[in-house]
Amino acid sequence: MKSAIIVSAIIEKDGKYLFGRKPKDVGPYPNCWLIIGGRAYLEKETIEEAVRREVKEEANIEITDLEQLHFGEDYRIRKGVMSHLVFLVFSSKYKSGTPKPGDDIAELKWVSKKDCKKLKVAVPTEKLFKFLGWI
Repeated sequence: MKSAIIVSAIIEKDGKYLFGRKPKDVGPYPNCWLIIGGRAYLEKETIEEAVRREVKEEANIEITDLEQLHFGEDYRIRKGVMSHLVFLVFSSKYKSGTPKPGDDIAELKWVSKKDCKKLKVAVPTEKLFKFLGWI
């Protein structure tokens, strides 16, 4: 079994939160909405550096006020191999930049807390919403 550390950020701006939608057939959660993040490469970066890098790669923005918030895990078959995904979630605030989908994101949008429950989200994001009391 393979393992991966996935870092992600709940990014807040003016009472809304940034979500990215995965393209069809890409990644372990295709065509789902999720908070911005991706794999951390701890042999060459800190966890905080990984969060900032992933946000820049996937959404083209800078964040501030990064704080540890939650962790979770999931198991997925990826490329025929069972993977154990460990999610480290941070809260943050939008700092600068024009949001633009990048890396492996098809679409970005800002969503209010009450509208989050209308999104088709990945399993770890749904667990996070429950932890936060958003659904």
